[in-house]
Amino acid sequence: MKGKDKCALLKSIRVRLAEINSIPYTPHPCNNTEDCSGTCELCDAESKWLLYTMKGLENKGYPIIYSLCESDVIEASINMNSMESNYDTRR
Repeated sequence: MKGKDKCALLKSIRVRLAEINSIPYTPHPCNNTEDCSGTCELCDAESKWLLYTMKGLENKGYPIIYSLCESDVIEASINMNSMESNYDTRR
């Protein structure tokens, strides 16, 4: 798996986790034009923020889902592809 594909998949998983837990979240657009490792400081910070937010809601008594089934990952990946198209039109 290439870095850009890994990045898109991880981002789509974060989007889906936020969505199923009713957490407002819009990931930053990836400006990297070359192949990469698939993670960066911004993505890591977003992951930490999402986990922190989920744990905070859980501590307040809200039921939180921490894992996705395969169909959620596939749906997240499809949604991410459409989001990347939207980023291109916003520039």
